[in-house]
Amino acid sequence: MSSVSLTQILIFTRQFSSMIGSQLQLTYVLENLAKETPNRFMRDTIEEILDDVLNGTDLGDAFESHPKVFNDIYVNVVRAGMEAGMLGNALDQIGEYLEVADQMRRKVRAALSYPIFMIAAFFIVFNVQVILILPKFQKMFGMRDAPLPAPTQIMITIGDFYMANWYFLIVGFVGTLVGFIVWISTREGRVIWDEIKLKIPVIGGAFRMASLSRLLRTLAVQVENKVPLVVALELSASASGNHYIEGVIINIVEDIRNGEGIADSFRAHDVFSGIVLQMISSGEESGEFDRLLMSAASYFDDLLAEQLESMTGLINPILTVFVGTAIAGMMVAAFLPVFQMSSTM
Repeated sequence: MSSVSLTQILIFTRQFSSMIGSQLQLTYVLENLAKETPNRFMRDTIEEILDDVLNGTDLGDAFESHPKVFNDIYVNVVRAGMEAGMLGNALDQIGEYLEVADQMRRKVRAALSYPIFMIAAFFIVFNVQVILILPKFQKMFGMRDAPLPAPTQIMITIGDFYMANWYFLIVGFVGTLVGFIVWISTREGRVIWDEIKLKIPVIGGAFRMASLSRLLRTLAVQVENKVPLVVALELSASASGNHYIEGVIINIVEDIRNGEGIADSFRAHDVFSGIVLQMISSGEESGEFDRLLMSAASYFDDLLAEQLESMTGLINPILTVFVGTAIAGMMVAAFLPVFQMSSTM
C-alpha cells in the first residue's frame, strides 16, 4: 500500500499545475516540489521522477514507474498532455478529478461516522451492564432471597448467555467476516457482491451513482486530453470501484472493437440508463464526449450528495431512537431493583 494519501496527491497536482502554468522549466518545478513536499515517501518519489527526467526519460514514463502513487489514469493523462503540449491543462483536469473524489470520500466518511459511533456506544453500555452492574444486583437479591424484576431478569438471562458463549460468538463473527472477505477477494465473489450492492434497497442507488460518477469523470478527463476512447474506457473501468460495472465496461469495449456503436453498446446493459445513455448518445452524435460526460458525472455527484444527505437525515434519527431506547431499557433493567428495594424498606 502507498503511504501517500489522495489529499497529498491532490496538493502535489495543484502545485505542479500552477508552476507549469507559469511557464517554469519542468526540472526546476520538480526540484522545488520535492523540496516543499513534507511527506517523505512522496518527496522520494518526486526526486526519483526528477532523476529520470534529467536522464532523458519521458515524463509519462517517469510517472509510470511509480504505480503505488500514480495510477494508469494519471499517467495516461500526463502523457497525453505532454504529447499535445498542454501539460498544464491536463494537470488541471486531474486536479479537478482528484478534488471531487476527495470531497466525495469525505462526505461518505462523515455519513458513516455517526452510525459507527452509536453502535459502538451501544456495545460499550451493553458490556458494562452485563459484566459489571447486573451480576451485583443478582448477587444482592440472591442473598435476600427476593425475586428480581422481570426486565432485570431478562437482561441477566441475556447476559449469562453472552458471558457463557462470548468466545463462540466472537469466533462465529470473525469466521463469518473472514469467510466473506475471502469470498469477495476472489474475482467471481467480488463481481457477485458488487452486483448485489447495486440492488440493495435505498443504499443500492448510492452505490450505483458513486460508481457511475467515478467512471464518467475518469473517462471524461482522458477523452478531453486526447486519450483514445477504447483505451480510456479500459482504464476507466477499474475507476468505477465496482467489479460488476468493470466487467460490463470490458464487454462494451469488446463490442465497440467489433464494430458496434458506442451508445448501442452501452444501451445493451441495464446498469446504464437515463441520463447516462442520453449523454453518451448525444456525445457520439456531436463529438463532444468530454463535455457531456463531465456534465453527467457532475449530475451524479449532485445526486449522490443529495442522497447521502437524505439517507443520513433518515437513518441517524432512526438509529438514535433505536439505540437510545435500547440503552434506556438497559438502564431501567439495571436500576429497577434499586427502586423496588427502596419501596419495600
